[in-house]
Amino acid sequence: MATERKNTQTRREEALIVAMTIIHKEGIHNLTLRRVAEGLGISEAALFRHFKDKEDLIDLLASKVFDQYMVREPEGDENVEAGLLAMMAAQFSSFQGAPEATSVLFQEEIFREYPAVKERFDKRRHQRADRIARMVRNAQAKRQVARDLDPEVFALIYMGAMRNAVMEWRSEGCASDLLSKAAPLHSHLVRILQEGRSRSE
Repeated sequence: MATERKNTQTRREEALIVAMTIIHKEGIHNLTLRRVAEGLGISEAALFRHFKDKEDLIDLLASKVFDQYMVREPEGDENVEAGLLAMMAAQFSSFQGAPEATSVLFQEEIFREYPAVKERFDKRRHQRADRIARMVRNAQAKRQVARDLDPEVFALIYMGAMRNAVMEWRSEGCASDLLSKAAPLHSHLVRILQEGRSRSE
């Protein structure tokens, strides 16, 4: 029976899922358009109707991961500790639901081979750090946290701890409950916000 012809959007989405799975299971160096085509059950030539080349596929895959699996930071003016916990829990939940997405976000080879993807990832990372720092500064202005704390340094510490937790989870084969790590990790990190508060008041 002939393979059903699908529209470009549908076929691209299916191809990106196959590509992400290959990267997750075998690494970026085993990702080729031929492998993706085989996973879809179509010819490599047919795949070229939807992607110009491997770089085009990687670029669209990065967009999918950034847009669908990297959660946005809270924009409100809520309590900083509650906002940070909500962000960490949402991010861990997103990764736990799609561990293959972390193989794109934490694949250094992709960033080395595709500088444009690294540039976009760095921009997104800086946006998160800036948002966390703003949350801390707002809390400092309200005397809710230590005023002698450097917001930018705290943002780096908080994001670094999140990254390390995800990397440890990945090293365990993504078999444990990543989301359950959010609350205890967060509770230790936010102690930094309160240290020295009495001295700064």
